[in-house]
Amino acid sequence: MTLDRREALGAMGALVVGAAGLPSTRDRYDRLVRSGAQQPAFFAESERALMTVLADMVIPRDEKSGSATDSGALPFMEFVLSESHAATQQAWHAGVAWFDAESNRRFQTGFAAATDPQRGQILDDVAWPARATEAFRDQAAFFNHLRDLVASAFFSSQMGVGDLGYLGGVANPNWQGAPPEATGPLGVSYTDWDARYGGGRASRGRSE
Repeated sequence: MTLDRREALGAMGALVVGAAGLPSTRDRYDRLVRSGAQQPAFFAESERALMTVLADMVIPRDEKSGSATDSGALPFMEFVLSESHAATQQAWHAGVAWFDAESNRRFQTGFAAATDPQRGQILDDVAWPARATEAFRDQAAFFNHLRDLVASAFFSSQMGVGDLGYLGGVANPNWQGAPPEATGPLGVSYTDWDARYGGGRASRGRSE
């Protein structure tokens, strides 16, 4: 089985959310939004315009759901970054500024104003750290962090959770248990469980 890019980003986003402790950050952010409190700004106006383009290049709108910015990923990213260490914040401002500088060097226009093929040329040089040349290695490492945060922001949003089809925490009264072909190789069965502990086999409606 192969994963398309969006599925791969979904898996990556789920890993980053879990590993980086972002669930609690998302909870605090969602409470902030619900309260109507002022959301922290991190990017300057020109940076925000550039990040809008970049985020939607990482996760564009498709037939399944909206893009990264459609999900509200950018304000959440700003919330996360506003709580980061000063060195991290400085690295982000410098990393974002590089895209404009590189676009101006190549095409005499800022990144957000460049054409899709022009922006694609720049991303081709930084999208994969293992393939980046020495000249682009540092920026490729930065873009890898940017992509991780975009994926985390999108896939922890209501839209992103729907995109994943995740149903955790939802009752499933019609669940019939794992099939014998799954339990057999593990050497376990519901029959043995019910014989030892009693009960619930009949309510599951399965037989082995």
